[in-house]
Amino acid sequence: MFEMSTLDLILLAAATYLAVITLVRLMRRRREAIIEDLTKEVEQEQKRLKEEKKKEKRRKMREQLEEQQRQRRGAA
Repeated sequence: MFEMSTLDLILLAAATYLAVITLVRLMRRRREAIIEDLTKEVEQEQKRLKEEKKKEKRRKMREQLEEQQRQRRGAA
């Protein structure tokens, strides 16, 4: 069978270590990018919901004012 010399084993171990370290770094970068993207999406969604609530509140206030004006006109 194929026998590996000490130098071959050292080179194999170094290459394996380098490959694992590189993969871990790439995975960490990707994880950070995904977390950043998701954080931005959540912030945008929260902002959108906040604006939507403001609009709904304004709409309700407008409806109340219109109703009060109708009641005043009807009483007059």
